[in-house]
Amino acid sequence: MTTLLSNSSDTRTASIMPRALHALTALHAIVATDRPVRAAIVGGSGSGKTDALRFLLAQLEADDRPVRLLSARDRISTIPDDVALLVDDAHTLDPARLSQLIDRAHRPDASVVIAYRSWPAPSELLELTRAVERNAPAVLLGEITLAELREILPDASAECEERILSGTGGIAWLVFECAQAHAALSYEGRDCGDPEAHADATRVLMRRITHRLETVSPRLRRRIEALSLGVSDGDDRDAQAELSAEGQAEGLLLHNGRPAPVVAMAARASVPVDRLVDLVQAGTLDLVPGSDLAASLDGIVDPGVGDRLAARARREVGRNPHLAVTLFDYALRCGSDPRGLAAAHAHALWAAGDVDAAGSLLDDLAAEGGWAGLSPSDHDLLTDAVAATWADRGLMSLAHQSYLAVTPLSPAGKTRALVTAAGAGSTAHDGDPAPDAPGAAGSAPSANGVAMQLWARGLRASLQASHSRSALDDLRRASELANAGHDASPTTELPAVVAAIVAIGLGDLGAAHGILDDAQRAQQGGARWIPHLQLWNAWVALQREQPAEARALLTAATDGTRLSPRDDLIAAAIAVGLARRYDDAPTLEAMWESVKSRATRPEIDLYLLLPLGELVIVAARLGDAHWTQAAFDRGLALLADLGEPSLWSAPLHWAGIQRGIMLSRPDDLAPHARALVASSSRNPLAAKMSHAGRVWTSVLAGQVDADAVEEAARGLASVGLAWDGARLAGHGSRRSDDRKVSSRLLACARELHPREAPRSADADSQATPARASAPSLLSEREREVAELVLQGKTYAEIGKEIFISPRTAEHHMAQIKRRLGASSRSDLIAKLRVTLGATG
Repeated sequence: MTTLLSNSSDTRTASIMPRALHALTALHAIVATDRPVRAAIVGGSGSGKTDALRFLLAQLEADDRPVRLLSARDRISTIPDDVALLVDDAHTLDPARLSQLIDRAHRPDASVVIAYRSWPAPSELLELTRAVERNAPAVLLGEITLAELREILPDASAECEERILSGTGGIAWLVFECAQAHAALSYEGRDCGDPEAHADATRVLMRRITHRLETVSPRLRRRIEALSLGVSDGDDRDAQAELSAEGQAEGLLLHNGRPAPVVAMAARASVPVDRLVDLVQAGTLDLVPGSDLAASLDGIVDPGVGDRLAARARREVGRNPHLAVTLFDYALRCGSDPRGLAAAHAHALWAAGDVDAAGSLLDDLAAEGGWAGLSPSDHDLLTDAVAATWADRGLMSLAHQSYLAVTPLSPAGKTRALVTAAGAGSTAHDGDPAPDAPGAAGSAPSANGVAMQLWARGLRASLQASHSRSALDDLRRASELANAGHDASPTTELPAVVAAIVAIGLGDLGAAHGILDDAQRAQQGGARWIPHLQLWNAWVALQREQPAEARALLTAATDGTRLSPRDDLIAAAIAVGLARRYDDAPTLEAMWESVKSRATRPEIDLYLLLPLGELVIVAARLGDAHWTQAAFDRGLALLADLGEPSLWSAPLHWAGIQRGIMLSRPDDLAPHARALVASSSRNPLAAKMSHAGRVWTSVLAGQVDADAVEEAARGLASVGLAWDGARLAGHGSRRSDDRKVSSRLLACARELHPREAPRSADADSQATPARASAPSLLSEREREVAELVLQGKTYAEIGKEIFISPRTAEHHMAQIKRRLGASSRSDLIAKLRVTLGATG
């Protein structure tokens, strides 16, 4: 330290503490003049103000200049002006003594040096400071720079320097405490880079800070605790400003009013447990495992504290299941009753994606007495959690068995049981809810309650042979209300997915897309369902011929996510579906080899029949039909048990027809064709499939009617089966002996064949779930027709101008509407204006 003071005239200056070293130049300037000594030294607690005054005292005495350190007994008025009067802690003087110092400061020949904290700041002290500062700017203490730290700790590593400055914010007394701890480690022969040694030094510093916090005013301590926890302390702005000034003066807050990081850490660690639990329960504070806040609860055994934490955990399951799991863990450590929390705890684990942990907890509970003694709400929650866990494992039949074993008590629980029963292929359930009871007696209906009633009614209607479109209307409204209600209860499937599947069963891809989009934005069912909704949105994008959107959604759903067996099957179907439509045969074969084992992971249920159909078709095309045979048989048996509901059965029967065509087994087509014919009068999708099936059979027999083939192919394209429509037209083209017919059908096949805009490497890596650009979706002929439509021409006028039939022009417009995803003619016109404007 002496070497740092080599410019001093006396070794007595070595008494100055390192905290004030950066002010040496200013202090030397004060005494280096023959004029009266006048200065203001300002800094927070521990910044070295007293040390600076002692330095001045030693310097002036060494120069044989009169100097005096003011004491409580001194009368200021009797001290001669030529005596350098040094005043420490001027902020503590009463107004009368400050007034006397002001009179002295206004005399130009009087010497006076004052040292004080920046708070409190009485008006007399501010006036005194202005008078003294006329001679020289104030000496400001309190912050240490990197260069100064290197002077204090010349042997410290760069990592240690960074740690000290970032942790302390450069506050002088904190840096000095770190330097002392560093010196102590060196004395003991320990390296501060050693994690254990660093932890010891940190504990020493934390104790010093905690002691300082215990000596400040209660309001300031509460303010620092609130800032450290990130919560409100309830004070108004004026009070907060006053406390910030006080905190800076105490050397605990930075100039921006925030506590230094190490101060915040100490404050959090010293928060009383009762206040900590109050904040957690109120929802203003979260516990992060391993944090100093969480460590504050370690070792506490108090069931009352645990119950308060559990109350917050129950509220967080739908919004932040991972936080809920943490809170439940701490509640159990505090001594809360494990049995009383079991249902909600299992729900949180399931919602957080830890199905194995949830299942293990539920198994233990069943072994210890099951549902006995549970409240009605926990009774249903536990039942739903058990069923959801089995469904998540890909075993919908066992989920159904769970509901049969323990009948739900609430209408919502009964609806979830009905959804599970249908998924497992059962048409009835003892606990079916009443379809027309929107609210309990004496209570107003709730969004979630009505959603459940509509869900049950719509699902039942969709499973009837004489269904109507009202089934989709009910299911769509159920999904919308579920979005509004934010219900995150355990369930085996979502209203949005059921509604979307029924929409697809009606051939309404636009409705399916809208339902799933809304549900994904609202995070229907909670965050744990996001990948599930993304996968179903990707499936619909695949059917809508939006490959870029489908790929992006598939990537988003699978990137870094461990999928359940059911979701894994959907992802596999999307992957091979994209390869079948947009890649070559070797790529499709490689994709199939990589995913085919995933096709057998879950037990097939009602809500997996659509992706199963894609896997059945691909397996048949690649000569691997045996791989999906068992799953295909299971799907057909399930539909038979449900009475062949056409809204659910048509796509799988269509897959059966395609499978028979690819395997060249005409006899295998017959039962599927009969099923579609039987449903065609009630279901527009089944009608188009049935018609296409008859035409395809005729084509295979060598009878090619160009009009019938083109109409059937375009009909398939209008319901999301453009690839199959292109294949039908292609088959007709190859089997016709009439070159004109062959050319016509070949052109139709090329037009319907799904195509993807060229993708660069950058586009692949930056894909987002946005719709592919519209211009790339339209052929040259389609753009010609679209331009003429925007000019107001009729189909007949368009045909005369570009030499096509009016019927072909109408087909082109239907194709354009499908490619652009337009929901109405006005929507189509608006999208055409944007599309053609983009192409110039």
